Amino acid sequence: MAQVFLDILYSFGNCLNCFPGSPTLKINSRSFKILRLLGEGGFSYVYLVQDTATSELFALKKIRCPFGAESVSQAMREVDAYKIFSRTSGIIHSVDYAVATDRGGGTSGIGTGSDETKVVYVLLPYYKRGNLQDVINANTVNHTTFPERRLMMLFLGVCRALKAMHQYRGPPAERMVVDDSQEQDQQHGRGRRNTKKGKSSRKAAAAAAAAQARAEEEEEGGEEDEDRPLMQGEEMGGVGPGQQRSYAHRDIKPGNIMIDDTGNNPIVMDLGSIAVSPLPITSRSLAIATQDTAAEHSTMPYRAPELFDVKTGTVIDTKVDIWSLGCTLYACLAGKSPFEARSDETGGSLSLCVLGGDWRFPDEGINRSATGMNSSNKGKAPAAGGQGQGQGQGQGQGQAQAQAQSTGSSTTSISEPIKEIVRKCLKVEPGERPDVDQLIEMVQDTVEDLPNDP
Repeated sequence: MAQVFLDILYSFGNCLNCFPGSPTLKINSRSFKILRLLGEGGFSYVYLVQDTATSELFALKKIRCPFGAESVSQAMREVDAYKIFSRTSGIIHSVDYAVATDRGGGTSGIGTGSDETKVVYVLLPYYKRGNLQDVINANTVNHTTFPERRLMMLFLGVCRALKAMHQYRGPPAERMVVDDSQEQDQQHGRGRRNTKKGKSSRKAAAAAAAAQARAEEEEEGGEEDEDRPLMQGEEMGGVGPGQQRSYAHRDIKPGNIMIDDTGNNPIVMDLGSIAVSPLPITSRSLAIATQDTAAEHSTMPYRAPELFDVKTGTVIDTKVDIWSLGCTLYACLAGKSPFEARSDETGGSLSLCVLGGDWRFPDEGINRSATGMNSSNKGKAPAAGGQGQGQGQGQGQGQAQAQAQSTGSSTTSISEPIKEIVRKCLKVEPGERPDVDQLIEMVQDTVEDLPNDP
């Protein structure tokens, strides 16, 4: 309870950052003035900051690591993900990062104890137009809708960004392999180039120690180590140059899709949930771990049904993002996730709506043809676990109304080709959903047939 109170006190204190005398923070060799709190979620806080030398605005993500080396490793995996996709258009990249220590164990250093909590700071671009959720909120307030052609062009950009993630190919010098912890080597039959012949347990301990050492080194201003593992379950070596490696975002939602300053290009953000794909669920323990991770990192109204109740013998792959894309497109059209809307309408469980494929368009009856439901889905109980907490930046809400160049009211009908895209994405069975290439082709055909926005 004491820690919760300190967290609340710290968040309240950040309201004072809007006034003169806001604190400054140094990230490596650059100083930044903290202007205000943009958003928060879980152990993360996102601030609007200004470079004191250039006056340029950035978003600064502060990730608290209260559980020692394990927390630091998880935060650094997010940093590494930004690096992996730094050359990919449509996916956010980090400008800089640093590791520091919070004295006293509290979120703001408050307290008399001697505990120290590591903190990872990630400097990100700031997008003044905000995200798709800001536009949805503005549409709801103003009783307006998103122009369909413009919406589908943005949606096409999101699909293309996810294609780069689902079909990632590293540069010639970048080589990766999956670690034993995710049991991928047996599936792909790849050998492991390991200069140390220690056991898996010793290697895991060494990795945790290395993460702690790296945090301490970078807190003191040390150089980045380019040879460190890129993500959980990965290490350098063993995969040929340019070989494909698939990643799933696992938390696609309107709040994680920024709009660049031109207003024409979407930017996929928040890579803290990213995971190697496909992931065969070969044991009950792995099923439980995957389900728990999804509950923590994948926002519930946009989470795929296979992540609610992970079963041994199944495979979790990039189709989870296709489901989330369908939910996101629906939310842009109707104001909220289809299953959130259905749950609010019926008063039923959101998880049961997802597992049963129970949703409909606002101007239709129950959409039974698109559920992909079979007898094994009927009456299925929801998985245990709390709702995933999104960690969106919450940027640029003041400019969201400009994005909603809308015509008509919220009751405007939705074009049938767009409805069909949503239906195909929201198949309960992953194998019945299109892959990202098929989805892009569908969206392109739809955009070509749509009339110009008024």
